Amino acid sequence: MRNATSSLLRLPQTVRNLQRVREVLGVVVKYGFGDLLARTGMEASWFRGRNLLRFRRERHEIVDLRTEERIRMALEELGPTFIKLGQVLATRPDLVPLELARELRKLQDDVAPFPSAQARAQVEAELGRPIDAVFARFEEAPVAAASIAQVHRATLRSGEAVAVKVRRPDLESIVATDVEVLRALATLVEENLPDLRAWAPVAMVEEFARSIVGEIDLTREAENYQRFAGEFADDERIHVPRVERELCTEKLLVVEWIDGIKASEIAAIDAAGIDRKQLARTGTDFVLRQLFVNGHFHADPHPGNLFVLPGGRIAPIDMGQMGTLDRDTLDDLLDLLVGILLRDSGRILRLLLRLDLVDEDVDRKAVTRDIDDLISRFHSVPIGEVNVSQLMTQLFEALARHRVRVPADLFLMGKAMATMEGMARELDPEMDPIEAIRPFVLKLWIERLQDPRYLARDGIRVARAYLDLFTHLPDDLRRIASQLGRGQLALQIAVEGRVERQREQARSANRMAMAGVVAALLLASAWLVGAEAGPEIAFGLRLSAVLGLVGFGLAGGGWLLLAWGFLRSGRF
Repeated sequence: MRNATSSLLRLPQTVRNLQRVREVLGVVVKYGFGDLLARTGMEASWFRGRNLLRFRRERHEIVDLRTEERIRMALEELGPTFIKLGQVLATRPDLVPLELARELRKLQDDVAPFPSAQARAQVEAELGRPIDAVFARFEEAPVAAASIAQVHRATLRSGEAVAVKVRRPDLESIVATDVEVLRALATLVEENLPDLRAWAPVAMVEEFARSIVGEIDLTREAENYQRFAGEFADDERIHVPRVERELCTEKLLVVEWIDGIKASEIAAIDAAGIDRKQLARTGTDFVLRQLFVNGHFHADPHPGNLFVLPGGRIAPIDMGQMGTLDRDTLDDLLDLLVGILLRDSGRILRLLLRLDLVDEDVDRKAVTRDIDDLISRFHSVPIGEVNVSQLMTQLFEALARHRVRVPADLFLMGKAMATMEGMARELDPEMDPIEAIRPFVLKLWIERLQDPRYLARDGIRVARAYLDLFTHLPDDLRRIASQLGRGQLALQIAVEGRVERQREQARSANRMAMAGVVAALLLASAWLVGAEAGPEIAFGLRLSAVLGLVGFGLAGGGWLLLAWGFLRSGRF
């Protein structure tokens, strides 16, 4: 086992980091995961030697809770960064066990607001002027508070009502500290706990770090609003809140205030006289257009983020978490949906193999069997009654059980479709989801069939792969030769049954050495025969020719020995 604390010792040695390590590990023990510390040896090698981090156990017996519940509660207690980590992992059953992913979906992002005085100070610092110079009215009490920011209602000097989203004070440094701690802990786990290594904790943290950095930058959310507004400018059924771009910074977002009815408030929608059937169709079209036309979608379209306006228009809010689908991914999604709608497990598996999502060590027969089992459950269901999003979600979960890697955006897409279908069925229980999806899939399918690039995509992918191979091959060979010349090239081989195979490896090495000697003898003998050097010995043959003939004889004998060895081994 490596030094248990080597990863933590690589942390920047600041009081903030050291205190945060203590807090994190304290919560780890509190919720019953102290055995992980014992297995890494941290209690002995870290806490005893550092009075600053004297570890005081808080023994809380939580015997009635499942492991997944305790993990969720620990993340909630650790604060904003860890809550966001849990929410990211909730959408990635390929990175964490399926039961844990389901439990993490319960994570609540509602946290206590920070003081209004801090919010005002932050707004003024970002705007560079007094708050009264920009807003005629600024409500002190926030209307919502989450782990990244809280929202205040305000009125501009020009009279427009706006929502002012203010990032939590010091959030950037808090997130940076937590990410560094997470990196160190993930490395520690990966180095010392082989049974958890399969879940790739380091890769998990790195993916989260990329996600959280983008989400806390509120200028990105402003850009998402503006992009959405452009994409739906021609659809009168969708109203994207206007962004006050000149007032937005990394820590401040100002957008149009939306007075509407939440999509989940069915009674209020009925009371407003809004046609629920039409609203369900509008919402479905809204999500499907994001996925199949724009390739840019709201990754968290829960009912609280969708408001219904007079006339049945829909207004989306909270665009911090978005997903993107490039052209190739859209094509692959189309193939996947066709496979699902046709209930063709073979087509689905071929897509996964073509995308190189199935590792060599994955049991492909087991994957095929599980896909067949899943598809067979829907064979007796009329196609109009198939819950497509549920089928896709269960498919992704089945693949995750076999450690099949599924792109993160496809998981987010499945989540978006599931949310959309759930809201649509609540608004209109008689709605046929297949009928809603069919026009988008059919239109995209026809467009692709008319596109030579789509028809030739497999050939293009192969050509690109070979081009990439040949482009990088000279540099790769140069690096290998350089390392070989410096004696730095090392070959590491993990062999099962090492003792049983050592003799065979030794024999193989001997045969390779003998083959090298035979080849050298053949070359040297051929050169000697043609050299005509030295005195004449007999029959007009010079010394070099005689030596060459002797060499040919020895080489022939060596070749016979090699052939006999190959025949005896049965491996040829």
